[in-house]
Amino acid sequence: MPGLGSLVTVSGPLMAILALVAGILILVRPRLLNYVVAIYLIIIGVLGLIAGGFSLGPVLALVAGVLILAAPGILNFVVAIYLIVIGVMGLIGGGISVQAVVALVAGILILVMPRLLNYVVAIYLIVIGLMGLVAYF
Repeated sequence: MPGLGSLVTVSGPLMAILALVAGILILVRPRLLNYVVAIYLIIIGVLGLIAGGFSLGPVLALVAGVLILAAPGILNFVVAIYLIVIGVMGLIGGGISVQAVVALVAGILILVMPRLLNYVVAIYLIVIGLMGLVAYF
């Protein structure tokens, strides 16, 4: 999901906590995956647009969130493509960062092993949330 650097500075630990809650919720209630991911992406997109103006990352998050709500059957592809694009953008824009590599690996794992979608997304969100909290504090 978008680089945590700009979002964490604007919204404090809110985005990290949101990622942690979303990841844990997906592990506890896997049937809520579509809604949790869609709402998370929409919130990330809105906060990203408010924080940094019009840029590609937040727009992608908004589009992905709306697509997941509108067509839940393509959740795997939307999430995988979103994570891969965000990962590549992070690698191109800021060199090698842990967040970008984690996003890229998660996206590829979802494409290669779609049955692991719940676990990959939940673990990704928990890792990103923990990294955001560490970066903030």
